[in-house]
Parts: sequence; structure tokens; C-alpha cells
Amino acid sequence: MIKSALLVLAIIIGLLTAPYWSGNTGYVMVQLAGYTIETSVVVAVFILALGSFLVWLLLRFLRQLILSKVATKKWLQARREQKAIHLLRNALDAWLNRDFQTSAELADKSKKHHPDPQLAYALAAAAYGEAGANTDQKRILSEAKLAGFTGESLEVLRLLSTDDAAEALDLAERLSARKKLTPALWRAIAEQLARFEHWGTLRELLPRIEKQQALPAIRLHKLKRLCYQALFKAELSLESLENCWKGLSKAQRRTPAIRIAYIEVLVMKGHHSVAAKVTERGLKRNELKLHEIVALAPELWAKDNALNNWAGQAVKDNPDSADALKLYAATRFIEKEYELAERALREALVIQPEPYAYRLLGETLLAANKPDGALQAFRKASGLQ
Repeated sequence: MIKSALLVLAIIIGLLTAPYWSGNTGYVMVQLAGYTIETSVVVAVFILALGSFLVWLLLRFLRQLILSKVATKKWLQARREQKAIHLLRNALDAWLNRDFQTSAELADKSKKHHPDPQLAYALAAAAYGEAGANTDQKRILSEAKLAGFTGESLEVLRLLSTDDAAEALDLAERLSARKKLTPALWRAIAEQLARFEHWGTLRELLPRIEKQQALPAIRLHKLKRLCYQALFKAELSLESLENCWKGLSKAQRRTPAIRIAYIEVLVMKGHHSVAAKVTERGLKRNELKLHEIVALAPELWAKDNALNNWAGQAVKDNPDSADALKLYAATRFIEKEYELAERALREALVIQPEPYAYRLLGETLLAANKPDGALQAFRKASGLQ
């Protein structure tokens, strides 16, 4: 650029001085649109130089004007970003102080100009949810979705806030397809699938959820039980139900939650003898817990010699086990051995007074033609509930 300017300057100086050196100033004639302009070379060069200088000044002014607008725009943008960052920082402070409404409003204001809008959207949605402002939370999540933000935190918030079963299933499947998920995210997926009773999808994800230790053991047991209940309930005949059971792996059949789910469905469908046999095998292999069997009212279906023998041996081995005594009483009740059932139930009630034992005692006394004792037992059962 400097070299070009020097070259132009040298040419102008040459044109100005050359006529004087030659003794002839020369002239320039310009004809345009019927007009004729005559002047000396010196004047023409001067006018040309002046015009060039004026054009250069104009271009420089326009360039500075454009640059100043860009700089002003950048300055305003930077100022807005700093303000948004400050607002989001205050929103986080409000969250930590459990002022969720203020936190939500500040994060909501910061989302437009914050360098990381997804963070602002996520905090605003979470804070609105904690504040109970579900309408505002859904608005924020909808705006984030329309803006094209699909961050993991926003997806999880959509999953937790949706009331649509199909949307919950879609979000859960998309999230579970990602390579790395934290236990907290797996827990959210599991709970929402359970909420909308998507048992098939949840059943497929259970091994990964269990591997991540995303759920407490009791909750995992319950969800696994519900998933396999739904699977077994779909079978219409005993043959198809047994085939479904046999189609599971050996490890699955020995899982307590799955076995108890199978027993529940067998009892529900009226296949009592099969349920009793499956129960005896599970108890014998220590794959079932006594309290879960007792909760299924075994006095109505547990008619099996092998199960009866197991219950009698369990009482001998653990005479202080209330659950063993209740199961033994149930097996005696179904065999109409009411005296043995009564004795076992009274021993169980000494160890652990609870409604089921009193109710079964009432049924036993009533069947043994002892109405007064039965009425007293039923009253105690009602009083403990």
C-alpha cells in the first residue's frame, strides 16, 4: 500500500515539474456533453490530485463510520452478555438459598443474551419446577425446544415435567440411547417409565439401570416385580404362561422379584397348585422372602404337600420367626387343621402383632366354630390397621 502511494506521488510530481523543465506548461482540453473545458496540465493535475484526496477522505470517513458501528454493536453485545452472566450468577445464588421463584425469574431474563443459553434455560426450567410454576416450566422447555437446544439436562427436565405418555416414552428412549448416563439420569428414566406404565421398555433397560446402581434395592425390586407382572399377565393360558416363564434365563427365574411376580400372576389367574409348587422351590432355594409370600394370602391357595412340609420345617428351624409361623398357619388352615393354625398364629402374634395374623386367626376361629374368639380377633385386626 505504501509503495503504491509513493508511486502515485512520484507520477504527480513528475507531471507538475516536467512542463516547467521543458519550457512548455501544456494544456488539457476536455469535451463532454457539448461542453469544452481547457486548462493547463498543472491545473489539471492539481484538480486530479485534489479530487483523489477528497475521495480518499470520503472513503476513510465511511470506513471509520462502519467500523464504529461494528465496534458499538460488539460493545453492546459484550455488555449484554456480562449482564446476563451476572443475572445467571444471581439466579444460582437464589437457587442455593432455596428462593426458587427468584432464581427462575433471573435465569429466565438471562437466557436471551447469555453465552451458554442452554444453561440458563435449564436453570430456569428446574427452578420453575421447584417453585411449582408448572406452566412457566413448560413454556421455558417449549422455547428451548423451538430454539433447537437438545442438551441432556433439558431433555431430562422435559421427561420429568411431561404429562404425555408418548412423549415420556420418546424422551426416555432417546436419553437411554446415549453412551454415558449418570445414575441420577437412569433413575429419572426409570421413574417416568414406571409412572406411565411403559413396562416393556423399562424391563429392557433394567439390566443397565441395575448395573449403574441407579435405584435403591427395594425400589429396584418393586419395579422389576411390576415389569414382569405385566409380562406374565399378557399370557392368556396356563401353557403360554409356563412357556413364558421357561423362556427366561436361569438367572432370571432365580431372581426374587421375577419369581414372586410369576407367583402373583399364577394366583391371580387361579393356577393355585402351580403357584404353590413354584413357591416351594423358591423358598427351598432361598430365592423368596417369607413376608412376600405371606402378603399374598397363602391360606387361599398354598395347598401343596411339599410346601406344607417346608413350612413345618421352617418353624422347627426358626421358632421365633413370625413369618414362618404365619405361613405354617396358612398351610394348616387350607388343610382345615384349625387347631394347629390357631396355635401357630397365637405364637406369631406374641412375636409380632399385626393385622394379617389377627385376621387369619379370626378366619381360623370362625371355621373352628368359635365365633366369640373370631369376633375379638377381627376387632383387633381392624384396630391395628
